[in-house]
Amino acid sequence: MRKTDKNSNYLLQSNFFTQSVMRGVTEVQKEIIYYLQTLIDFHDPNPKEDIVFNYDDFLKYKKIEKKNTFSVAETFMMCDGLRSINGVFYNTNTKTTVFFNIIDSVSVSDENPNEFRIKFASMGKVFFFEKFAIDYAQNNKMSYTQIESSIIDLKGDKRKKLFELLSQFKATGIYRVSLEELKTLLGFIVFVNEKDKSLKSEQLQLQFLFDKSNLTEEYERVEYLIRWADFKRVFLDPAIAEFNSNERLDISHISYNTIKNGRKITSIHFSFQKRLDKCNLSSLHKTALAHFTSYGLTEGQTIFLLQRLGHENMYNRVNSAITFNNHFDNKESKYYRRKIWFKNDTGEEIKNLSGFLYTTVFPELQM
Repeated sequence: MRKTDKNSNYLLQSNFFTQSVMRGVTEVQKEIIYYLQTLIDFHDPNPKEDIVFNYDDFLKYKKIEKKNTFSVAETFMMCDGLRSINGVFYNTNTKTTVFFNIIDSVSVSDENPNEFRIKFASMGKVFFFEKFAIDYAQNNKMSYTQIESSIIDLKGDKRKKLFELLSQFKATGIYRVSLEELKTLLGFIVFVNEKDKSLKSEQLQLQFLFDKSNLTEEYERVEYLIRWADFKRVFLDPAIAEFNSNERLDISHISYNTIKNGRKITSIHFSFQKRLDKCNLSSLHKTALAHFTSYGLTEGQTIFLLQRLGHENMYNRVNSAITFNNHFDNKESKYYRRKIWFKNDTGEEIKNLSGFLYTTVFPELQM
C-alpha cells in the first residue's frame, strides 16, 4: 500500500478525487479541502469524524491577509457549500454504483466565531483516512486500489442510479445539478468511439463530464431523449412517481424545479424529505409518536402524518379542533375525573377520539 506524508495533498489519487468529487467546486473550496488535509493524519489508527477549521490558520496556510480575501462569514458559506459537493464511482465486484458526499455538516464554534466544526460524511471519512478506506474496501468486496481508480460505468438501471444519487443528500433534502451532468450520469448522454469498444473507452464517460481534454474528434456525443418534454415524460416523472409511492425507500416527497437560461432548461433543483422510521426518530418525533398514539392513532398512522405534515402542524390541528375536559377536577361536574375530549366548534363531547382524528382532523389518513 502506498504511503504518503501527513501533509501531502493526497486523497487516494488526485485524479479520481478531482474528477469524481470536485465537480462544480470553486477554487477556494478546493483550497479548503487541501487545507483540511494538512490537519489530518491519513494513517491515524483512531481517526475522528470531525475536524476544526480555523479561519486565521487558514489564512496563514494561504499566506494571505484578511483584507485581501473572503470574510469569516463568506468562508463559512463556502465550507458549508461543500455539503453539496458529490462524487460517484462504480464497484465492479458488487456491480453497484456508489454516489456520495464528503462533508455532512458545518457549524460555528460557540467559543470562537472564527472556528468551524466540520463533520465528515461516511464516504468523506473513506477519502480522508486510510482506516476507513480499508474497512470500506473489505466490506464492499473491492480491492483497495479500486477506490483509487474506478470510474463509473454508465450502463445499468437508470432509475436506480437516480434514486441512489438523491438518497445521498437525504440529510439536506436538496440536490442541484445541471441537466447535462444529470443526463450524463444516468447514461442519456454518452460519447461513442466507433473505433474503440474497449472497457477503457467506456470508463472514460464520466471523465469526459469533468475533463474534456481527452475528448478527441474520434468521439461522437450521443444524446437520448433530447427534448426536455420527452425526458420528463418518459423517464423523470415516472421515476419520481415510483420513488414517492414506495414506502420502503429512505426518502419521500421528491419534487423538482427547472432552471432556465433563456428558453432552455439548464439545471434541475430536486427537493425531498428523509423518510421517517421508528428506529431513527428524533427526540421531538419520539415525543410526538407517544403523544398521538395515546390518542388512539396507530404508530404507522402517526409516523405517516409526521412524514406528511410535520409534528408542529399535527399539534396545531389537534389544538384547533379539540379540548381536553375542563371539568376534570370539578367534583360538582358530571365530567369529574373523566378523560374525555370536546369539539372546539360545538362543545360536543367526542365519543371516539381516534375515530374523530381519523375522519376529521387528519383526513390524509383516508387517502
